[in-house]
Amino acid sequence: MDAFEGKMKELLPVSKEVRWEACDRAKGACICPSCPSYSICAQGNGEALFCILGMSFRCIRKDRGCTCPQCPVYLELGLSKKDYCMKGSEKDQRWEKGLL
Repeated sequence: MDAFEGKMKELLPVSKEVRWEACDRAKGACICPSCPSYSICAQGNGEALFCILGMSFRCIRKDRGCTCPQCPVYLELGLSKKDYCMKGSEKDQRWEKGLL
């Protein structure tokens, strides 16, 4: 089990309120808004923390570069994927890769 799997297993038995509090704390360290691919639309809709919450559904469509690996959240959670705003959360990308 890697670091990401361990962190997610820690959150499984806790209430959804505690999980949302953890997301809110992570948003404080999130660097999505400084990414070259981040858009005014995403900012206006309060989109961020794509690595956990999933891809942008309507705002980010053009890859202008990825800063995910430099994010403190990426390092803290032991993430291994990237381009979360366009490809989905770490969990989604791992699940999808498991299907192939």
